[in-house]
Amino acid sequence: MKRFLIFALLFFMLPVMADNISELSKKADKFKGKYDYVFLLQKTYVKVKESGASTVIEENAVKVLSEKGAKKFYTVSKFFDPLTSEIKVVEAYILRKDGEKEKIDLKKVAFYPQPARWIYWPNTRVSIPFGLLNPGDTVVYKIQRQGFSYALLENKVKGDSSRFEPPMKGEFYDIVNFQGYVPILEKEYSVELPEKKNIQFKYFNGEVTPLCEFTDYGMKYTFKKSDIEPIKREQYMVSLDDVCQKLLISTTHSWKEKSEWFYKINENFAFHITPEIKEKVNEIIKGAKTDEEKIDRLNHWVAHYIRYSGLSMGEGEGYTLHPAEMTFKDRQGVCKDKAGMLITFLRAAGFDAYPAMTMAGAKIEDFPADFFNHCVVALREKDGKFRMLDPTWVPWVREEWSSAEQEQQYLIGYKKGQPLRTTPYSPPEKHYLNLNSKARIDKKGNCVVSIDIEAEGQTDARYRRYMQGVREDSGDVYLKKVIFKAFPQAKIKKIKYQDPYDISKNMKISLVFEVPDYAFVKDGEYRFKSPALNFLLNDFVNYFVAHLNVSAKERHYGIESRCTKLIRINEEVHFPEDLDNEKSKLPEKFDYKGKYADGSIVFKVKGDAIVQTSKIALKKRVYPKEAWNDLKTVIGKVQKLGKGYLLVKGGK
Repeated sequence: MKRFLIFALLFFMLPVMADNISELSKKADKFKGKYDYVFLLQKTYVKVKESGASTVIEENAVKVLSEKGAKKFYTVSKFFDPLTSEIKVVEAYILRKDGEKEKIDLKKVAFYPQPARWIYWPNTRVSIPFGLLNPGDTVVYKIQRQGFSYALLENKVKGDSSRFEPPMKGEFYDIVNFQGYVPILEKEYSVELPEKKNIQFKYFNGEVTPLCEFTDYGMKYTFKKSDIEPIKREQYMVSLDDVCQKLLISTTHSWKEKSEWFYKINENFAFHITPEIKEKVNEIIKGAKTDEEKIDRLNHWVAHYIRYSGLSMGEGEGYTLHPAEMTFKDRQGVCKDKAGMLITFLRAAGFDAYPAMTMAGAKIEDFPADFFNHCVVALREKDGKFRMLDPTWVPWVREEWSSAEQEQQYLIGYKKGQPLRTTPYSPPEKHYLNLNSKARIDKKGNCVVSIDIEAEGQTDARYRRYMQGVREDSGDVYLKKVIFKAFPQAKIKKIKYQDPYDISKNMKISLVFEVPDYAFVKDGEYRFKSPALNFLLNDFVNYFVAHLNVSAKERHYGIESRCTKLIRINEEVHFPEDLDNEKSKLPEKFDYKGKYADGSIVFKVKGDAIVQTSKIALKKRVYPKEAWNDLKTVIGKVQKLGKGYLLVKGGK
């Protein structure tokens, strides 16, 4: 009975919105033909306890505008970790186009295990079965949530409300996106806190006027916006969280405070050096001549021999790293466990290392909320500066820290507290692709091509990812796939490459193949594609360069690539006779220098050959929208030349 009264109280604290849905539904009709559905309203009420635990009531109303939208909302699903949170469906119904209201029997709401891959925590999915919908119908659902979405600390018995308390005891934070990929006609977020619990908030990428009012409980803050325009999807755009209007709320005063907390919860728990661990460390670093060699061996041992696989192990989930002896014994874990293992190894070898939190795939705003989804290692060097290591992202990578994480924010768990920092920039020269090609075309248009490739950094890492597999000839399979994609009629004569599992040397590849009827030949004229550029644009390692759509005049949002990159091409294509420079039609010299991308492409006639010398530098991992002109100019030129034909005339 007591639980029912509490539930009822929370339910009625949320203002009833049903009367407003009809008016909002009429407004939504203007989006027919443009969107498959529209959020009529999104309303959230949060009540925070002194412990930091919160109860959330959410109400959503969605009008479907097309058959595709109707299929999407056939069921509405949410998921949660029952160790630390729970979800209850309060109410669900359909407002049919003709005004009829159909209630959903809550007994039919299904709870079942969430499908998992790599991380096998006991996530549960709750699904609301709305069933068959038609364009013009509106689905309305209210849910109650308690706890948080990150598995943490201990496996408390079911029913113990302390399992809903946040990892940082007494603190509360929230990140609320006020935009999505479809219109939102009305959105409201309210949070109510105890009288003495202070809060700070900041609104990004827009403006909102908060309403603050005293309540019997303490203080209530309400943020409300109407007619919110959606974010327009763009190819290779940065994370939605980076560009949408969003509200950040936190009771934590500073990053320094969070840094100290992260240090305290792990320092005396996760990094115990057992005799077995010490023995293994000594074995790994035996014979190493420098500190750098020791770091490399330890980092890559953890990267290769601690399998990425997350099981729910009770105490030690979430922000608390599992004890090193557990990870060492099980030889598996998620990013925080791999980081904790490396920290323990480094300390056993005499180094000073600490855990750090970061956000893979999105930026962290300079506001002490919680953006973190990844754990890495901060190595404190002799000069007091920190250096980043990541055993999760460097399996079979020659780097110690993946440059796919360059210029990414992170926070170190440190005894004196640390500010939010940013990982260093890694220039294109460290991630190069050298492509040397020699080809010979005979009088019938048949072509023999020899290609030598050398790669380093993240370009090297990409080749290894594609060339590794359960088969011994996985490298052959990949390279044949590229060759046949670029040259469907090719007859392969030679494939040779660096062992993708040996990272002591950078990747080198040698290919020789014949291509019958590659060139069109008539009256001493040869019409053909550059074999080097043709190969480049069909190699999946260069997917960003090959597939970036450069037709747009401008971009609204930033562009995300995998890494900075330098491409160098040296090509010779020989013919049966010397070429006539004046009658041959080669591309004009291309020379472009920009802030974000450089390009130099030169074709020349030299005796019986055309010679290409090209250099393409892509200077950022994440580009601002202002970089679009540089990118479309340089990459657009590479695409145009690679897809186009060259025409040369023999018989000089």
